[in-house]
Amino acid sequence: MATPVVIGSGAGRRFAWNVSANVGVSSPNQPDDVQLVQLGYFCAQYCTKYYDAASRAIFAAVIPGALYSGQENDPLTRAIRAQEKSRGGPQDGHVSVIANLTTGSYDGGPHGYLMIRLNNLIMDQMLRDFPRIDKHPKCPPLLRGVALKAGGN
Repeated sequence: MATPVVIGSGAGRRFAWNVSANVGVSSPNQPDDVQLVQLGYFCAQYCTKYYDAASRAIFAAVIPGALYSGQENDPLTRAIRAQEKSRGGPQDGHVSVIANLTTGSYDGGPHGYLMIRLNNLIMDQMLRDFPRIDKHPKCPPLLRGVALKAGGN
């Protein structure tokens, strides 16, 4: 289940949403985790700072709440691959669980988990409401329920 986590320590602590298991090719693809990742890529289509027009077009094909096949031709897999390619580092076709909550980095250095960037992209689209992803107009029902439950509502 998608879960809220705190990343960092001291004054650098911040809230993030995390997947409970990897999402993508050859991954468990839990439905609410998939929907969280889909919402992140939906938001990525508006990010001109990090992504070119071709990548943003790939991200725009991702529909939050759509069934995910886990196949290479699925829009979500194509989005994951495009993001991996744009940032360098491992290109394994999945969004990993944020395992290092101290730094948010999978290598102890500058390479953060894809899920960190997806959180930032969602936050950029929800400046006043993040982390209340349930308030995003494209938040799918299953993810909305998880978010409301996590918030105690």
